[in-house]
Amino acid sequence: MMRLQNFIACSIAFCVSFSAWAQDHHVIWLETEKFENRGGWVNDAQFVDQMGSPFLLAIGLEGPVQDASTTVNIPKPGRYRVWVRNRDWLPEYSPGKFQVVLGDRPIEHVFGANKKGEWIWEDGGFVELPAGPLSVKLHDLTGHYSRCDAIVLSDDPNFRPSDDLGPLARQREMYGGVSREIKTLEPYDTVVVGGGLAGTFAAVASARMGCRTVLIQNRPVLGGNGSTEILVNPEGDSTREPLDPGEGGIIEEVRGDVFGYSERLLKLVKNQPGLDLFLNTHATGVEMESAKRIKAVIALDVNTGERLRFPGKIFIDCTGDGSIGVWAGAEYRHGREPRSMYNESRAPEVGDVNKGTMGGTLRYATEQMAQPVPFKAPDWAHKFEKCSDFNPGRHPQLRFGGWQWVIEYGGELDTYKDAEIIRDELLRIIWGMWDHAKNHCPKLKEEAENYKLTWVSYVVGKRESRRLMGDYIMTEHDIANQTLFPDRVSYGGWGIDIHPPKGFYDPGPPAVFSHKVKFSVPFRSLYSKDIDNLMMAGRCISVTHVALGATRVMITCGLQGQAVGTAAGFCKMHDTTPRGVYERYIADLQQQLLKDGCYIIDLPNQDPRDLARSAKVAASSTAPNEVYKIATL
Repeated sequence: MMRLQNFIACSIAFCVSFSAWAQDHHVIWLETEKFENRGGWVNDAQFVDQMGSPFLLAIGLEGPVQDASTTVNIPKPGRYRVWVRNRDWLPEYSPGKFQVVLGDRPIEHVFGANKKGEWIWEDGGFVELPAGPLSVKLHDLTGHYSRCDAIVLSDDPNFRPSDDLGPLARQREMYGGVSREIKTLEPYDTVVVGGGLAGTFAAVASARMGCRTVLIQNRPVLGGNGSTEILVNPEGDSTREPLDPGEGGIIEEVRGDVFGYSERLLKLVKNQPGLDLFLNTHATGVEMESAKRIKAVIALDVNTGERLRFPGKIFIDCTGDGSIGVWAGAEYRHGREPRSMYNESRAPEVGDVNKGTMGGTLRYATEQMAQPVPFKAPDWAHKFEKCSDFNPGRHPQLRFGGWQWVIEYGGELDTYKDAEIIRDELLRIIWGMWDHAKNHCPKLKEEAENYKLTWVSYVVGKRESRRLMGDYIMTEHDIANQTLFPDRVSYGGWGIDIHPPKGFYDPGPPAVFSHKVKFSVPFRSLYSKDIDNLMMAGRCISVTHVALGATRVMITCGLQGQAVGTAAGFCKMHDTTPRGVYERYIADLQQQLLKDGCYIIDLPNQDPRDLARSAKVAASSTAPNEVYKIATL
């Protein structure tokens, strides 16, 4: 009781002292992603979990980008101290330099060259400001990935924003960087987080089963690795013969050219009754009802700073990183299991944690122009002066294409925690590859003369991250032996495709395939063994590192998504958990998936409600076989 009284007393004292301080001092907190005009800068919200916020990124393939700008109100004239949160992303070269312009006067200090290599608050010094409206601009100096998170103006010379993410998050709330209040949405039957093929199909399937469903996606587009931001062609069953039908189910409603997946998926979602879509909304945490049940997902609108709360009954983690499950306390793995654990032939003798995974990829596009286009590589790009500088299978080509999957990095780092470092190294590789093609390659240099670099992705296409553990963990043996699980609800046919952790820098082949066969996926691998109301689809399902090599491709992930979305309908229908569906309604779930067009290996249609099974064919007239033969010649 004494501790509570002391806490209340301290809290009251803090509020009183803060109120007195606030009457005399002002803090103007500007989140750059909320600028009225972003100019040539883009909102990079990939790394909110790692560094605490979205930020503006300057990508200028031919030089500095147009200024980003906004207007703020200065409450009283005076001397203000300027703090700018930014990152010198490569201290050896400090590529991304920029200035802050207040009114018509740039601050003399150049940001992005602090040589720290981390996100820091950099002191911009003192400025005299008049009261009233003030124009604030970000002025890029290089075009080479300058990055700015926030700008703070304070008339208290001793005020300094926190570098620690916990206190920094509270300061953002206190000074309006994000909303102070969390807006609660009406309860949903199903909350799906992640808008790749897995999450989109899960949300659509759930809504079609009569569940009030929400799809939360932290990007401005749907499609994940197959989106217009990343442009990896979705793959699935590679064992299909030319006349075989597709995988079946929702994928057949959107299958097509890689450049159109984002548009087709958006149309699919918007036309689905009972399904709400929140783009640009990044999940930041969960609220638990108990140790084994999630009550709500907390999220941030990465454009407006509004915080949102999505209560629900069933939650489906399609984040790829397993974020919802990890925050909820579910058991997960990240890295490779040792061979001794499951006797997998492709597992390493010694396992590893948080590394030893497959890395991520960035892609780039080019265009052939009518005239020669010179290219001078920036000093920070990697140098590949000889063709022999590239390991086998990794030499650049001139045109955009599927070959670019070899631009891979990050498997020796933590693909979750080190995500920004991984992305930045991929940028250095791409610019170096293009420099080689344009200026050094004896095979490509002449043809490359008229080619121009027109697009470099800044959103990483991930292959592997954290995997949530279910009631069953799929292994290499389940792929190789083509195990027909009694609770199978989806399938794959890509084969075990594992890339070396060194990725682009590995001296061996870029990837090794094995066990290219059709295999089934059990429902028990698609729900958490620890959290009663959590399912998952995509890269974060319950598999070993080796088995992930087969289950991770996008269409295969989409089939998993449709399975768990449909299972959410059974959870609502029978007021049960995913494990309850497995224990009591798995046959009904399987039959529903067949009814919805999905293919489940060697599982016959046994739905007693299907009248076609008892139908008889009759004809009003017949013709001799000879006539038929002539007609079909």
